[in-house]
Amino acid sequence: MILKPFLLGLAVLALAALPLRAQTPQAEQFIAEASVSNMFAVEAGTLALQKSNSTEIKTFAHQAVNDRTTLGTGLRQILAKRSGISAPDMPDEKRLAVLRDLGNLQGAEFDRAYVLAQQKANEETEAMFAAYAQSGSDEELKSFASKALPMLQDYAKQAKKLPSTN
Repeated sequence: MILKPFLLGLAVLALAALPLRAQTPQAEQFIAEASVSNMFAVEAGTLALQKSNSTEIKTFAHQAVNDRTTLGTGLRQILAKRSGISAPDMPDEKRLAVLRDLGNLQGAEFDRAYVLAQQKANEETEAMFAAYAQSGSDEELKSFASKALPMLQDYAKQAKKLPSTN
């Protein structure tokens, strides 16, 4: 009978700790999200290079593909030194759905959807890297996030300036 109140108390303590853990991203969570974000940027940028007629969008996409590929390589180099931590090998379902939708569009419709997707994705990525750079649990990843943050902030600003071809 003493065991039940003890276990209940442990469960309450564990649940109380969850919101704190969610506020400070864990290294594995950051790695997964950063990897997925990079893959999405590269895949969406590749589609834009093929489908967009806008010079501005193609310039943005080309730079994004190059820089996010480099960022992904840097992250993989950090992971190569560690055991037990791996990155996803493809975007998550939410981003795969966006990529599928983009793949089915052409011309001005594609440009509109691409610009909106990039604006949202770049805001989310910037916020994630900023949060990890400030309060991350792993010093090497924290440094990685801090170094990447200016580039990601620049992309978020650039994405807001892309022509939306209303």
